[in-house]
Amino acid sequence: MSETKVKIIQPKNNESKIEETEKKLRVAAYCRVSTNSEEQATSYEAQVSYYTNYILQNPKWEMAGIFADDGISATNTKKRDDFNALINACVSGKVDMVLTKSISRFARNTVDSLYHIRLLKEKNIPIFFEKEQINTMEAAGELLITILSSLAQEESRNISENVKWSLRKKYERGGLNTSRLLGYQKGDDGKLHIVPEEAEIVRYIFMKYLEGKSSCAIAKDVTAQGKKTIRGNTVWNPGVIDKILQNEKYMGDMLSQKTYTSDFLTKKREKNVGALPQYYVENSHEPIVSREIFYMAREERIRRNSLRKLATGNRDKEGKSKHSGKYALTEILVCGECGRPYRRQIWTKYGDKKAVWRCSNRLTYGKTYCKNSPTLDEERLHESILEALNRIIRDKDAFMDTFRENVMAVLQTDLEYREESNDDMKELQKQIRELIQNNNITDEQEEYEIISRKIDEIRRERIERIKKRGAEKSQELKMEKICGFLERKHELREYDDNLIRGLIKTIRVINEQKMEIHFKSGTVMTQRIIEKEY
Repeated sequence: MSETKVKIIQPKNNESKIEETEKKLRVAAYCRVSTNSEEQATSYEAQVSYYTNYILQNPKWEMAGIFADDGISATNTKKRDDFNALINACVSGKVDMVLTKSISRFARNTVDSLYHIRLLKEKNIPIFFEKEQINTMEAAGELLITILSSLAQEESRNISENVKWSLRKKYERGGLNTSRLLGYQKGDDGKLHIVPEEAEIVRYIFMKYLEGKSSCAIAKDVTAQGKKTIRGNTVWNPGVIDKILQNEKYMGDMLSQKTYTSDFLTKKREKNVGALPQYYVENSHEPIVSREIFYMAREERIRRNSLRKLATGNRDKEGKSKHSGKYALTEILVCGECGRPYRRQIWTKYGDKKAVWRCSNRLTYGKTYCKNSPTLDEERLHESILEALNRIIRDKDAFMDTFRENVMAVLQTDLEYREESNDDMKELQKQIRELIQNNNITDEQEEYEIISRKIDEIRRERIERIKKRGAEKSQELKMEKICGFLERKHELREYDDNLIRGLIKTIRVINEQKMEIHFKSGTVMTQRIIEKEY
């Protein structure tokens, strides 16, 4: 076996390498402040001025640019345009070295910080942090950076927790925390004040919704009128309409902490479905619509959302029903055999057209389902409903007695709940006090947590009750409207979709001769269907 020999190859004296080191370094600086306050703006300008002079005064350096983000948070880099521009310049070979004030100015997110440091290190581009006197190309640089970046990230966590704490205290005092809202602007006193022109748009939306129009139809209306959204857009979409109809602020109340930041680094926000407490403030500011109107709209929305239609022509992509505000009977006329809604159809015979109503199951599957479900002529159907309403007018006293009894039953149930929940709350709070007085919190930690959860549950139920309490007022408002209707001196002559929506909850078609009308008052009436004329 031959003897092993090791030959050392000496490095060449590369002249081009020497020339390269003698070239001026292209140095860029990165500056950032985290708020838009006047004091921070001064700091921002000072940083830009300092690094501009600092680079230009060094004969071995060449200005490669000052990259500065003003009023941008550092917990992630997505929204820092100049920071991303700096990284792109480095990767493109336009920068040889980066200067920055400190690690916290560069990034408070450890992952982001180390990712970009290593990215530039692979390109042989050092980052020099003045405050910490760290050069990332040095051996100990990355270890120190990891430690310091972690500390900076923990600082961000503490800031986030402090902000959350201050917000909770603010909510507990009933303080407002809202961005710009259509119909309102925040005054110097910190309260919401009505903007008359915008408030009229909000009232119009509620009025049209209660008249039976869909969110889509209302969006088209306000777009056609040239009205502007809160963002200044002239094209409205149904989602904006829905948000307005569901926002309790329009009736003068405020529910705080509907959403929360689940991750202080990504700033991701999630809907609060019990993770954190919520704070409901009644009468926190001047309302745009009455409490009665708001809860009537909520009740109407629940009713519409509960609809399920099998007819594919009236279903959305998820298979849910779509509300149609065109015909009141589309919402309330149902088959007595299968419980599915009736649909309006146009029949043509010998060139003549007429409207009829048929069970949606029967339309979809033919005689396989609902073999006894009749097809109803629209004109005769309208006449039959008018006859039922005129019967109510002739016997209005009995009708109103039933309505009042139903409303009083709802009010009594809610009163009993309030008294019961108050007693339960007092008892649980008494148990908590006893645990504290006996110094048993540590020993009975599990029992303490169980009691706390029960208290939280009662509080959440109270919030829901407060939100639903307006339904009582909406019932009273309905009573007033129906009373006004029943005070008519003459019987009805014409069918009116809006009137039907206001008075009738459901009409069940029993057979070709009979239907069952369920009024919103609680009254149920059997009505004959007027026979067709051939």
